[in-house]
Amino acid sequence: MRATLLSRLERLEATSWVRTPSIFRSGWLHELPSEFTGESHIVIVKREPSSPNAELCEFEERPGPAPLDSNDKGGFWVCLTK
Repeated sequence: MRATLLSRLERLEATSWVRTPSIFRSGWLHELPSEFTGESHIVIVKREPSSPNAELCEFEERPGPAPLDSNDKGGFWVCLTK
């Protein structure tokens, strides 16, 4: 059992983990009119870096489903409304 654990540990240590840091995005959201019904999605209209892993953004809500080829690579979004 000890040999199995050692070989497993060696495989885990040999694995290269390349990980990009998460980006924190925050900003104001321009909403669709309250009369709008149906599916909507949020896009980033403007980005300004505020620190290495944070961006100040302007978000906009748009009608319809989100496009499949979205260029967003993840991260955290905080959308503020008035």
